[in-house]
Amino acid sequence: MTDTDLPQTDLDAALQQLAAAPEDSAAETTARLAFHAELSRAEIFVLLTEEIAGGAMMPKVFDLSDVRAVLAFDSELRLAGFAGEAAAYAALPGRVLVAMLAEAGEGLSLMLNADAPHAALMSPESIDWLSDTLSGPAPSEGQAVPEGFAPPNLPDAMRLPLVAALERRLSGTPGLAQTVLAGVQWQGGARGHVLALAGLPDADQPAVARAVAEALALSGLEAGSLDVVFPPERAMAAIAAVGLTLSPAPYAMPDEQVVTPGSAPGMDPSRPPKLR
Repeated sequence: MTDTDLPQTDLDAALQQLAAAPEDSAAETTARLAFHAELSRAEIFVLLTEEIAGGAMMPKVFDLSDVRAVLAFDSELRLAGFAGEAAAYAALPGRVLVAMLAEAGEGLSLMLNADAPHAALMSPESIDWLSDTLSGPAPSEGQAVPEGFAPPNLPDAMRLPLVAALERRLSGTPGLAQTVLAGVQWQGGARGHVLALAGLPDADQPAVARAVAEALALSGLEAGSLDVVFPPERAMAAIAAVGLTLSPAPYAMPDEQVVTPGSAPGMDPSRPPKLR
């Protein structure tokens, strides 16, 4: 199976953009941050060693010239095409694997889509940086009172990557009904920008605010440069009237899949892979 026969994923598209960006350029920096953002939210598929005691499984480590690396893929089909035979694997969020590799302290690298011409190798230093970014402190809460809202006043060089990062990170958020970026003047005269979100239950709001902070960090912007607010309906309408409405992909119920034992490596439901 060739690379063109595989379904396109957001993670593989980010890898292609990274490979196409000129080295040591602003475009490469932007593409690398976008790749890190996609990796943090994507489900990836990791080759494992044989099953060990307790039913847990360990990532398989490969010696690649002067580095030792764990191999991961953006889809089951790509992993199966690389392995060439039945192979144990685990599916898990990229952010979980990044944290595991960083915490292991073994200096392991991470190779993404090793069979593709646009494969990427993350160094241990990059893994540590991404893990630290994703495990940063939660945003602090405040009680500032807004006096008025306005269109966002940001240069294109900042607004375009910011909007892309926010839409990417908030895509698929259950309950999210409206997302608006706007300028704000706070009581006391301070000015800034807010991201107003509607439709989210109170219990989900802290996690979404943290996701926004991650998106800012992975877009190269300061986390303190944008406040996240969850206004009531009337206030949301006022913000939306002057702000920039974003378009993250809506939440979609996952398709129910029927798994045939042995139909794909590691997919026997009687022996589900676990990562230790």
